[in-house]
Amino acid sequence: MSAIPPGIPPGMSAIPPDIAMITGPTMLGICLNWGFMGVLVAQLYFYHENFQDDRRTIKALVYGLALLDILQTVMITADAFHWFVYGFGNMEKLDETFLNSWDVPVLDSVISLVVQAFYCWRIYFLRKTMVIPILILLVSVTQCVAGIYTGVRAHQLGHLSLIPTEVAPQTIWLVGGAVADVAIAAVLSWLLLSQRSATIPAGATHSIISRIIRLIVETNALTAGVAVIALIIFWGLPHHATLVVPPTAIIGKLYTNCLIALFNNRVKEGRSSSVHGMQSVHLPESSSQQRARYNHNNRDRATLKVHVVREMDMSYDGDHDHDGQVELGNIQKPNFS
Repeated sequence: MSAIPPGIPPGMSAIPPDIAMITGPTMLGICLNWGFMGVLVAQLYFYHENFQDDRRTIKALVYGLALLDILQTVMITADAFHWFVYGFGNMEKLDETFLNSWDVPVLDSVISLVVQAFYCWRIYFLRKTMVIPILILLVSVTQCVAGIYTGVRAHQLGHLSLIPTEVAPQTIWLVGGAVADVAIAAVLSWLLLSQRSATIPAGATHSIISRIIRLIVETNALTAGVAVIALIIFWGLPHHATLVVPPTAIIGKLYTNCLIALFNNRVKEGRSSSVHGMQSVHLPESSSQQRARYNHNNRDRATLKVHVVREMDMSYDGDHDHDGQVELGNIQKPNFS
């Protein structure tokens, strides 16, 4: 039996030389989670101030996701106290999962399922078919089940160093989330692109729907990219279990922030916008103009042009504007005056 090094209390192991590789990623993940929590609070305040008339279902979605994210941050903070305060210098406590088995894989997978289910509902609203939304939803449910199973197994194992041994469920969880995000971005972009020419003129199309498509693609690419990064770290560095903490600690916050950003984007669109077009009308020549034409043969034909300005008012459906349909293509045909 090896002797305990001087200065190490009984029952505690010595701090290894690579302690930074163990505590550094964990601390970074905790700080990132708190940082995105601050972004979420700002977005919630903006949403509350500008969309108090939203339907109850949309409000329940927004505030329900916010409560889940608040719960996650509270639990992650409890993890931080368990590892770095009450268990300071204790390598055994630092390796315990404590609440981490529930606050990261379980809550992340549940939040992603809720957000992806909302997008599936919007796809059904635009497409009027159940096939594509159900297929994407099945992938999302699969990743959620795998995430919950990962959390349950991590709790049973009880040690963070043993989590990399559960390769299959973590892979299904991360890959499933990324596949669902990519599918949602591709399908919504295709649906909006196919409908934009029939809804509003080309000039307004590029300023409204193109920006909506860009926002959808960027947000889903962000969440999918973070999941892929976590998967690469998990597969590439299995001996450093904590390196996967930073990306997985923010997945839930990214989903919620991206969805609320899509809702808050309605303020930029405004209630209505005006587009002015110009048409040239050729009026008949007067007698004086005819004489001027004969006197100036080297000049082009004199034509009086009157520019008639036509104002087009593009207003959104007030009954549906508040439930997120503006962002996903429910724009009325223009009214001309």
